[in-house]
Amino acid sequence: MSEPGAPDAEAAFRAGQAELAAGRREAAEAHFREALAARPGHPQALLGLAGLLQLEERAAEALALCDAVLGADPGHAEAWLGRGDSLFNLDRYDEATQAYRRALVRGDLAFEALLRLGLAFAGAGRFELALEAFGAAVQLRPDSAEARVRRGLLRLQLHQFAPGWEDYERRWSWDRFLAASRGLVPQALVPALARSPTAEDLAGKRVLVVGEQGIGDQVLFASIVPDLARAARSVTLVCEARLVALFRSSFQGVTVLPPTAQVDSDAVDVVLAMASLGAALRPGLAAFAGAPYLTPAGPAVRRWAERLGPRTKRLRVGLSWRGGVAATRRRSRSVPLAELGPILDAPDCEFVSLQYGDPSAEVAAVNAGRMDPIRLFPPKSLDDFEDLAGLIANLDVVVSVQTAVAHLCGAIGRPCFTLVAHNPEWAFNPMGPTTPWHACVRLFRQPAPGAWEPVIAEVAAALRAQEPAAG
Repeated sequence: MSEPGAPDAEAAFRAGQAELAAGRREAAEAHFREALAARPGHPQALLGLAGLLQLEERAAEALALCDAVLGADPGHAEAWLGRGDSLFNLDRYDEATQAYRRALVRGDLAFEALLRLGLAFAGAGRFELALEAFGAAVQLRPDSAEARVRRGLLRLQLHQFAPGWEDYERRWSWDRFLAASRGLVPQALVPALARSPTAEDLAGKRVLVVGEQGIGDQVLFASIVPDLARAARSVTLVCEARLVALFRSSFQGVTVLPPTAQVDSDAVDVVLAMASLGAALRPGLAAFAGAPYLTPAGPAVRRWAERLGPRTKRLRVGLSWRGGVAATRRRSRSVPLAELGPILDAPDCEFVSLQYGDPSAEVAAVNAGRMDPIRLFPPKSLDDFEDLAGLIANLDVVVSVQTAVAHLCGAIGRPCFTLVAHNPEWAFNPMGPTTPWHACVRLFRQPAPGAWEPVIAEVAAALRAQEPAAG
């Protein structure tokens, strides 16, 4: 029993759970630590805190907490699951698979363990085993949208497009996707979406396409809009406001609207989310042209030519070194600017920041002492993608991690050297130097998780060999 006036470990743990469910992480952490102060070995409080730390990108701390539980109870299946998550988030994929296998022994955790085992096998490059794990999860719960979507993304990454799109269409039945990633698709519109459309379903129809997921995804899937426009009677595209001007200047005959616009439902035959274009018009590798499909308007290109001024170096090089959010593995995808020294030291190059947000402090720290500082423009001047595309059109080449900038370069036909993590996002396939989506995007891959140094050296060498853009 607790001493009179002492904190109650169970009450504090339950309060931590409630705060975490409400998204109040700081308060949740305080309650979990209060529970542990009252009862240092409280296994659920240790695991609750570990789960919270995963969300905060503090995987090493989370690993220590899971190991504390396993030290007291080596058969604790939930702790093995948490250990696997920690190792996965530290890019230690082979070790993560071992932990997830230990969690499989408990029947009520088998489904979650199989899903995570699939992700870990994929991270380790063991794709057949990953597909087997996802397939076992589908067999265990045939109605699970998550299992189908996870398998679909891997199939798309491996260029198994037809079955991949079929699985991926189940995202509209997955609660987590609807809560976090449906983009501009209103919840009320989800039941009306066409699922797994064919090219015949769209031919001669009045089609409304609604942007989904992040802005990079909308740039990527916009590559299919010209094909749709040739087949359909009419196309209306609702996209992120920052893309409206660029899409309008690029897609003649397509009505491009911001999210706030009203659409006449009587003037529409088919409504679909943007990524569903893949199922209809990208059924196999042969359907990908990889050609540019966006064109920044002339005034935007000329404005940036004036702002940049006369060329003083052989190459003008754009830089984007940070991408994603915690949920899309920002830590693994991003490279600290200070580590790009060999690239920044490439001779006769002028560097321009394309990094979103406000990177001024990071750029200032790297520029200190440099004879040729990275050029930095106010963040608001790059918010609209018409302006961002206009700037990129004035560069010879871009160096970027896996982010929207890489997709935008491919979309406008500007060379991009993309630094790709060992466990890449699905559109950056796991093998080879190119992606079917963008012919001018060249992929430089980590040879092992976390190994950016050889990638940076390869990109620096490629810059030395790069020719200036024509014109």
